[in-house]
Amino acid sequence: MTNTASLPLMLKSLRLSEFRNHWESLAEKALHEQWRPEHYLSELCHMELASRTDKRQLRYLKESNLPSGKHVGGFDFNAIEGISKARLHELADNHEWVKQATNLLLFGASGVGKTHLASALGYSLIEAGTRVKFYPATALVQHLQDAKQQLKLQDALNKLDKYQVLIVDDIGYIRKTEQETSVLFELIAHRYERFSLIITSNQSFEDWDALFTDTTMTVAAIDRLVHHSHIIQLRGESYRRKTAIKQEE
Repeated sequence: MTNTASLPLMLKSLRLSEFRNHWESLAEKALHEQWRPEHYLSELCHMELASRTDKRQLRYLKESNLPSGKHVGGFDFNAIEGISKARLHELADNHEWVKQATNLLLFGASGVGKTHLASALGYSLIEAGTRVKFYPATALVQHLQDAKQQLKLQDALNKLDKYQVLIVDDIGYIRKTEQETSVLFELIAHRYERFSLIITSNQSFEDWDALFTDTTMTVAAIDRLVHHSHIIQLRGESYRRKTAIKQEE
């Protein structure tokens, strides 16, 4: 008879936690139901893979910094024009645009749900195994500015490459200074045709001269963003305003 006393230790060393937790109980079931050896091995592999997928998804969710509760099911598509539930599900379920490093640009007035939609897509992408990072635009620019001052901007940009999708929320609130706009442009240029950006903005392209210090940089940034992109213009009444009115009634 084969000595299995050291098997748990070997499985631990191989980091096969589900094998280690279930090989004995599953072996009893396999004997009882007269499984073939490959069936038994396949079941253990399925359990191991499922566990790793769940753990990876939890890790991706934790690192994403996505706003809580902003899922597809919580968005009121009847209140907003410019996006349908079918269109959002198409973007959430068909990830070719991510594989092709296509950008998604969401425009609209304050309060129409741009952040909600961007976050909902982020959650859906994570469920499919895509790494996503959410940043308020001002926080991301500050992070990159700090890196630039320490002569580590390229390192900071390279670290963001591990996220296939980077969500930059409320880009319109960035102040028009040379320091801020230069690192924002560096980010856009760095990810161009390599990784996707989801950008929300309450300012349309014709107003982006307010973001960048010169027209040449504005045109170059827009050109890179729209070359491979989906552009969605949201129209409707502010959710926050409607909620405030209801609370006063």
